[in-house]
Amino acid sequence: MVKICVRAIVGVMIFFGYFLVYIVRYNLSVHIVDMVELSKKFIITYYNETEMLRTKAILVRSQYGMDLLNWNENKIALLLAAYHIGYCICFPIFHTIGDRFGPTWVVGVAGISSGVLNCLVPSAACFSFWLFFILRILNGFCAGAMLPSMIQVLRHWVPPVERHYFMWAYCGITTGTCSTFLICAAVQYYYKWSVGFYVCGAMQILWASVWLLVVNDSPDKHSFISKDEQSYLRDTIGSVFTIHLTNSQAPWQIILRSIPFWAVCILNFGYAWIIISLCLHGPIYYTLTLGYTIYEASALTALPFFLRLILGTISIQSYFWYKQNTNIKRLRHIKKYFIVVSHVIPGVLISTAWLVPINPGPTLLTIAVALTAAGMDLTLDICYKLSPTYVNSINTVIKIIGNFPGIIVPFCVGEVTHRFKNTITVWRYVWSFHGSMLLICGCIFLLWGDTKTQSWNNIRHRPHRKTRLIIPSRMSNISEVDEDVNS
Repeated sequence: MVKICVRAIVGVMIFFGYFLVYIVRYNLSVHIVDMVELSKKFIITYYNETEMLRTKAILVRSQYGMDLLNWNENKIALLLAAYHIGYCICFPIFHTIGDRFGPTWVVGVAGISSGVLNCLVPSAACFSFWLFFILRILNGFCAGAMLPSMIQVLRHWVPPVERHYFMWAYCGITTGTCSTFLICAAVQYYYKWSVGFYVCGAMQILWASVWLLVVNDSPDKHSFISKDEQSYLRDTIGSVFTIHLTNSQAPWQIILRSIPFWAVCILNFGYAWIIISLCLHGPIYYTLTLGYTIYEASALTALPFFLRLILGTISIQSYFWYKQNTNIKRLRHIKKYFIVVSHVIPGVLISTAWLVPINPGPTLLTIAVALTAAGMDLTLDICYKLSPTYVNSINTVIKIIGNFPGIIVPFCVGEVTHRFKNTITVWRYVWSFHGSMLLICGCIFLLWGDTKTQSWNNIRHRPHRKTRLIIPSRMSNISEVDEDVNS
C-alpha cells in the first residue's frame, strides 16, 4: 500500500496557490494592451505605410467582436494600481485573522471569491470603468487574505529540519509571474482577451475547491493523514504560537528607531520597484513604444523571470553550500556582495540611459532584471539575521512597505505618459528613473545596513494584561515571501 505524505501535498497546494495568485495579479498587464484604445492608435500609426497592412492590423484585433475601450493613461494607471491598493489594505488585517477563523477556510473562501471576481471582469470592463476598478481592488483584497493564511497553514506542517526542502513551494511565485505573460498571450492569440480572465478565474476556483478538500489547519485535524506522519509532525514541530502573540511581544518603539531595520526596508523597496515596474508596464512598453506584437512582448517580459528562476536557484544553493563548507575562507558581510550584483550593477545598467542616448530594450532590461536573482530570498535572510525572534513581525512590515511601488509606479508612469505621450524618449527617462531607484536603495543598504543580530532581538514588550511571555518556536517564524516584495 502506498503511503501518502500529506505534508508534501500541502506544499504542492501552496506552490499552485502562489502560482495562481501571481497570474491574477499580472494578467491585466497583458490583456490591457488589447483592451484599450491606445493600442488601436499605435497600430494605425505603425502600419501607415500601406492601407492594406493598416486594415489588416485593425481587423486582426477586432475579429472576435470585442470593442476597444476608450481609456486614457491615467485610467489605465488606476486599474494597474487597484490590485495593490486592495492588497495593502487587506494584508495587515488578515495577517493575524487566520488564527481566529482558521487559515484553511480563509484561503479557500478568498480563492473562490477571487476566481469569481476574475470571471466577472470582462462584463464589468464593458459596463463601467469604476466597476472594473472595484473588482480589481477586491482581487487584491482576496490575495491579501490568501498569502499570509497559506503561510499560517505551512507553519503547522513543516518540521524545522525540513524547512529548506519546502523552499520549492515559494518557487510558485516566480513561476507564476513568468507563466502569466505566456499563458495570457497564448489565450489571447487563439481567442480574445475576455477568455483570459475566464481561464484564470476558473483555475483559481478549481484550485481553491481542491484546497478545501485536501488541506487542513494542522495535522491533528486532517482526515486522511497516517498516524506515523501525524506523530512525527507533532514531535518535531511542537507548539506553534499565533502570529498575534508574536507581534504583541515585539518592541516596536525600539524597532522603528532602528537604522538597520529601515535600511532593509529601503533595500526591499528598491527591489520591488524594478520588479513591479517590468511586470506592470513591460507588455505596454514593448508593444506601444518598441513595436513588438503583444505575443512577442509577453515572451520578452517573461524571459527575465525565467532566468531569475534558474539563476536564483543557483545563487541560493551556492550560498547554502558556502555556509555548510567550513574549508572555505569566511567573507565578512557576504550578503553585501550579493546586493552589489542584485541592486548596484542592474541599477547602473539601466540608469545609464540618463547620460547615454540609448533606449532600454529587451536585452538590457532582461540582463538587469535577471541579475536581481542574486537577491532572491535576501530580505528574508537578512530579517533572520537581524532578529530571529521577531523575523515574522518585521518581515510583515517590510512586505507592506514593499507593496507600495505597486501603487506609486502606475500613477507616476500614467501621469508622465499622459502628459508627454508614449514616446520612446519619455520611456527612456521612465526606465532610467526605475534603474536609479534600484541603485539608490542598494547603496543606502551598503552604507547603513547591517547583517548582525540586533540588541532589540532579546527585548520583549510586556502586554498590559498579565500573560505568560513565551519565546516563539522556530516554526512560528516561517514568513511570507513575495516575488516583488522579498528579494
